[in-house]
Amino acid sequence: MNQTAQKIPDETNSTTDDIIRKISSGTDNYDIITLDELKRSDANLMSRRESKYLMNFEECLTIISALSGDYRILDVEGCTVSGYETVYYDDNSFITYHQHHSGKLNRYKLRTRRYLSSGESYVEIKEKKNTGVTIKKRIETSESGTLPKEEQDLFLKSNFPYDYHNFHPVLTTEYSRVTLVSKNNDERITFDFGLTFSNSDDKISLPEVVIAEVKSGRNASDSKALSVMQAFGIRKRSFSKYCIGVSLIYKNLKHNRFKPNLIYLSRISGGEALCC
Repeated sequence: MNQTAQKIPDETNSTTDDIIRKISSGTDNYDIITLDELKRSDANLMSRRESKYLMNFEECLTIISALSGDYRILDVEGCTVSGYETVYYDDNSFITYHQHHSGKLNRYKLRTRRYLSSGESYVEIKEKKNTGVTIKKRIETSESGTLPKEEQDLFLKSNFPYDYHNFHPVLTTEYSRVTLVSKNNDERITFDFGLTFSNSDDKISLPEVVIAEVKSGRNASDSKALSVMQAFGIRKRSFSKYCIGVSLIYKNLKHNRFKPNLIYLSRISGGEALCC
């Protein structure tokens, strides 16, 4: 097991709990949107454009404060901070990882996702098209962390270009998320923190890192979130939780394309060496 970048569990939990308390306090003045309302709205965005950002916790609080009044906060079963558990699948050659690393467009990711606040679990396929649009298709499943049985077999055969029987779990990500939904556009922004990557052997946690993602159904030039990011000097980055997690856990795989993000993560994670 790689011990270099792994945090002490109690320290990780303490940091995440502190972030949850401060974010909850910082969003007290936000209006609420429920999960049912979000699912019925244009901001559900199963087809969207994505802009991703890396930041530290203090920058996250500053951004959330600046967006107050223009966004509502998602409330799921009385919680505005939700837990996520995602299991990514790949084959023995890591075909989907290498396609991303080589910059291939029309590429896919296969995963299962469990929403801890609502208890819902889905099998999800994400496709990044050469137009820059990301399309997510999913089907609900009762078994988190496992590929579906007969009733969902058609879904995978119809939407995933590879034989999913050759795919197996290679990476689990866990994190907490705050979701803000625009009052004016078909747009939402998510803030993910308390991030942990793991497989059956290794576990690496990045409690100081926040990943923000602006998801929009159209050109977001009038997005308040994007303008605030720019105003505070937080630049957009090409970033994939799956590819970064694989780079950190499977150090034998090439990851030159992701080194700039790995170096930046090292810097905002207290200077720990997260990449070779």
